[in-house]
Amino acid sequence: MGFFKDELIGVLYVDDFEANVAFYEDKLGLPRVHQWDHGPGRRGVKVAVAGGGFLEIVEHRPPAPQGPTSLWMEARDINGLYASLQKTPGMDLFEPIEDKYFHARSFQMRDPDGNATFVVAYEKDVKPYTADAIKGAYFKDEFRTVLFVEDLDLCYRYYTEVLELPCVYQWDEGPGDRGFKYKAAGSGAYIETLHRVPLTEQGAGTIKIEARDIDACYAALQKKPDANITKALAPTGWGTRQFELTDPDSNIILVFSRQ
Repeated sequence: MGFFKDELIGVLYVDDFEANVAFYEDKLGLPRVHQWDHGPGRRGVKVAVAGGGFLEIVEHRPPAPQGPTSLWMEARDINGLYASLQKTPGMDLFEPIEDKYFHARSFQMRDPDGNATFVVAYEKDVKPYTADAIKGAYFKDEFRTVLFVEDLDLCYRYYTEVLELPCVYQWDEGPGDRGFKYKAAGSGAYIETLHRVPLTEQGAGTIKIEARDIDACYAALQKKPDANITKALAPTGWGTRQFELTDPDSNIILVFSRQ
């Protein structure tokens, strides 16, 4: 059954909190499901994406340097969405829309803090653009947190052997384009580790993943010498318990459970 269930959250630590909240809520139309305010410089907003995937936009900076990082979202109508975003003031569409070798159509955009999002539609779902094509939610089905890594094989062993996540897809287009996709949580939430030269600056990422039984998960990972538990299981003070792991490329995994 595995250690995890339900929720995968990409955590974005940002400098311009208001601009990033406006980007994800107003420009991308992602619905707010939670918010918090723990005083100056410690605010956050959680928005839903698709498939059990969420984003947390967090104002404060963590002790270890984080970001910019990358996300992956599946578009309902990629041609209509791209046309709409081209008309939206302040959108940074840094990789134009095009057909890809992996039987999909995609483009990339950056938020105000430089975090990138791959917007993708599988070939079977690509529709001709019409002026009224965009109605309702822009995204559907699949969400990924994307981690650009140096040691792809070591990270593969970490996510499959230590965290016991099933690898559901992999590709190898030569030394400069290799990757793995792991089923993480929910109906369509995945973690992707990618070895490729990014088109925009990338740093270490932070993801949160919900444990089925956090005590059993923590005990099992304590017995694995390569788990690299960097913060012990403890209450967070806002209704969850959590511990922290660090993968071989310094990405942070926060394992949590609601109390």
